[in-house]
Amino acid sequence: MLKSEMLDELISKEQFIKNIDISPDNYISISTNHQIYMLGWGGIASFGSINDKKINSFSYTTDGLLMVVKENELCFLNKAGNLEKIVELPLEDMSIATGHEVIYLFNQSSKINHKLYAYTKGGKYKQLLQSPKPISAIVELKNSLYIAIESAVFSFSSEVDNLNLITAFQKENKIISMTADSDNQILYISTLEGIYALQNESLVYLTSDFKANIIKYFKGGLIAFNPEKKDIVRVVNINKSIKF
Repeated sequence: MLKSEMLDELISKEQFIKNIDISPDNYISISTNHQIYMLGWGGIASFGSINDKKINSFSYTTDGLLMVVKENELCFLNKAGNLEKIVELPLEDMSIATGHEVIYLFNQSSKINHKLYAYTKGGKYKQLLQSPKPISAIVELKNSLYIAIESAVFSFSSEVDNLNLITAFQKENKIISMTADSDNQILYISTLEGIYALQNESLVYLTSDFKANIIKYFKGGLIAFNPEKKDIVRVVNINKSIKF
């Protein structure tokens, strides 16, 4: 869907951040530190007015609002096409993941404070947990919250404030990204060695073709994004080919 040759000279010099999402109009959205782009069959186009602080992460909410983290600020894209600040965050360079009712914010770059927060529409956020190791991905699935910490996936219950180990890879095979197929209750996990699928307690190794990619499930297919190579590939009907 995207190759580096498709990008013009200006964009090709920019480094994309490790983030991908689907807009309400079903366009793939990717971003550099300074600009967000939409990818469609007709090519790639920039949108939104980005000024001073660099973009660290972005995500669409369930009602279609684009939320963006710019250094230590949580912003949203307003009707004028500008990023408007909502709240100042407790840490800089946080990553964002959208849940059904809340937004999850977590810090990957800090050496000591790997914290996970939940932010509600009322403008409040609370700390859910603090991990001794970096949090790489957050996904909601089947009324559970799944958290990737280095090379392991945990489920988290805020009611009892407890992490439960779901699956773990070899220590050097760290998790890069996760995404979920809610209809079929499948959790997809991207690691340094490839892509896996997890359903209930069954883990299946899918492919080594897309190592260390950022992944996003979309309408029966899996989108794999390599920010360094600037490649985006969509694997269609992937849920039908998995044998758990």
